[in-house]
Amino acid sequence: MMGLIIGLGLGASEPGLDAYQSAESAYQKFIKNPSQVKYHHNWEKLIAKFDRVAKDYPTCSKADSALFKAGKLWWECSRYSSSRKDKENALIAFGKVVNFYPKSSLADDALLARGEIYLELGDKNLARQEFEKLITQYPSGDCLGKAKTQLKKLGYPSSNAGTTPSAPLRKNDAIALLLQDSGPESESYKNSSLTELIRIRYWSSESYTRVVIDLTQRIEYTSWHLLKPDPSLGTPPRLYTDLKGTILSSEFKAQYPYKDNCYELPIGDGLLKRARAGQYQPEVVRIVLDIDSIQDFEEFALPGGEGAGYRLVIDVYGEKKPEIKIITQPGTTPQPIPAKRPTKPLTIVIDPGHGGGDPGAIGPNKLKEKDISLAVSKALEQKLKKELPEAKIILTRRDDRELSLVERTAKANALEADLFISIHCNATPDHNAYGIETYYLDNTTDRASLKLAARENFVSEQVMSDAGSDINKILADLATNSKVNESIPLAHHIQKAMIDELSKNYSAIKNLGVKKAPFWVLTGATMPCVLVELSFISHPREEKRLSSPVYQEALARGISLGMKRWLKENPSLTGWVAN
Repeated sequence: MMGLIIGLGLGASEPGLDAYQSAESAYQKFIKNPSQVKYHHNWEKLIAKFDRVAKDYPTCSKADSALFKAGKLWWECSRYSSSRKDKENALIAFGKVVNFYPKSSLADDALLARGEIYLELGDKNLARQEFEKLITQYPSGDCLGKAKTQLKKLGYPSSNAGTTPSAPLRKNDAIALLLQDSGPESESYKNSSLTELIRIRYWSSESYTRVVIDLTQRIEYTSWHLLKPDPSLGTPPRLYTDLKGTILSSEFKAQYPYKDNCYELPIGDGLLKRARAGQYQPEVVRIVLDIDSIQDFEEFALPGGEGAGYRLVIDVYGEKKPEIKIITQPGTTPQPIPAKRPTKPLTIVIDPGHGGGDPGAIGPNKLKEKDISLAVSKALEQKLKKELPEAKIILTRRDDRELSLVERTAKANALEADLFISIHCNATPDHNAYGIETYYLDNTTDRASLKLAARENFVSEQVMSDAGSDINKILADLATNSKVNESIPLAHHIQKAMIDELSKNYSAIKNLGVKKAPFWVLTGATMPCVLVELSFISHPREEKRLSSPVYQEALARGISLGMKRWLKENPSLTGWVAN
């Protein structure tokens, strides 16, 4: 049913239940106070309470209910505000229920709600797809009858839900020859345990392209294979992978044009012509990247986060940058070739964490991490521009907008950055915790570091723990280009400089040191990279300091000083820093 879920009598034995009960209590008071309902900011404040339950306690038994309630509240708010944006926020919240908790009893309710919202927005096609998905994926759900009724009103027979449009097969092309009997009417398509392909995204430059494949859950997949061009068929060279136990979602089909039995995403950046996806077998999706010209590629998987349960990432490279060689002799310490000023400008990418609909951590007095990370990033940008005038200093975002974690790293890679610094604020339910720490990318068994990485990666601690083998594989690949090892001294320089700068004018500056953790935002970076946790926004004293422009300037000053010290020690970039 579409009824609101009210968690009465919840105990504190499970993490997150107290937070959920608090949000429910706030909701009960809200609906009984007509004067509160009139103001949009009151709705936002209430919805944020439910959002925080799902974000801070994603494995809590009420996480799905919290997201569903957030969707319901946005939808109800839209009826007061007549705002399209509020309806779109409801769609996002309900979508998270389906993608993050596909086995939840509320997943079919969320799909029904999405369909009805699309009808309110006047998009009958997307509404139809939501109803069809509900019928296909949840044939035993209590919303089945309502979905069929909606389809009938729209003029679509529910028996044809989800069918793929027919198209002539392309003769002799093994990638385009999709099985004709693999439509959603087969029993396998009614199996809700199958993974769904949600979307394909890409970011690119002249010499680099990142392609991200978003899926609803973890899958078994084959490594990417390179096929040579076939002049007899007129096919270009191409990369392909098969996703087992996977089907194309209705959302995916709605986003891309259908041609020659494949859904196509044009790219045309000089490296890749396009991406194609098709239902190669009843439970196998094949992804193909048609190539213009590439030199190399790397692949890895990222569990969870950002509206997907699992993500496959492939980084494609064009012409490689020349490597800096180190002169070594037996029994001696490696010595760099005498430094010369590089011909390419030094490029530093600063990444203000969170943004847009993702506020990050929120302090006791409602200070938002996204605002502080942006303010410190801008202060750091100004210092670096003044102190390194010939360098390019670039922010991944300059305003209050939301960026995916994979997009942030992709931007740095596309710019061929020499350094990547991600700026964040720490937070914990323990309001006595305080201090400053800097992280580099590596796996860890430290519980606190994994918990922090889980929060920044938008996944649960269990997902982080289960992702150990994926992380180790990624790090093994990164070890070959020494970026992890180069990041460690960078992290130490920044940490020490921040502590030294802040200790000049502030008491109780706690040095939590340099640590390692598997942050997705650092994963796949082709340059030395670190993540800085400025202070604990959850600690009352540090929240107050973080709100001060003077404290923000001191943080930026420390980070800048640490970066310059590292640059002076780096053999390939020494020429950029004056003695």
